Amino acid sequence: MKVIYTIALGAFLTVACSNSKPTQADNQSATASTESTQNLTDTGSVFKVISAADFGDKIAKQPGVILDVRTPGEYKKGFIKDARLLDIFGDNFDAELNKLDRNATYYVYCASGGRSAECAEKMQTLGFKKVYDLDGGMGAWRNAKMPVEMPQQ
Repeated sequence: MKVIYTIALGAFLTVACSNSKPTQADNQSATASTESTQNLTDTGSVFKVISAADFGDKIAKQPGVILDVRTPGEYKKGFIKDARLLDIFGDNFDAELNKLDRNATYYVYCASGGRSAECAEKMQTLGFKKVYDLDGGMGAWRNAKMPVEMPQQ
C-alpha cells in the first residue's frame, strides 16, 4: 500500500509541476541570459540583446551604425569607436530616428541597458530590420575591458 501511495504522490507532483505557470522569477531568469533573441521570421527582422564581447565581435565583422543613446555629458566621458550620439532624451530624438534607414544594421547602447532597450523596442515598432542591443550598456563594455574612445579636446 505504501508503494502505491508513493507512486500516486509522485504522479500528482509531476502533473502539478508540469502544468504550473511560469513565475516572475522564472521569467526573469529566462531573460537574464547574456544573449536573448527575438527573431521575427515573418518579417525577417532580428532583434538581439548581446554581451559586450559579442557586440564587439559583431561591430568588427558586420558593418552597421553604432548608436549611443546616452546624453552628451555621458558621451564626453567615453564612447565606442565610430558611435553616433543620438540622445534618447533629446528633443529631436524621434525625428532623427525616423530619418534612419530601416534596412541597415544597428548597434545600440546606453549606460546600463535600459535606454538602449527602449530605443531598440521603438526601432522594432518603426520597422527597423536588424538591431543589436548591448546588454549592460557602457558599464558592461568597460567591465569587459573593451576599447573606449575619448572625444577630441
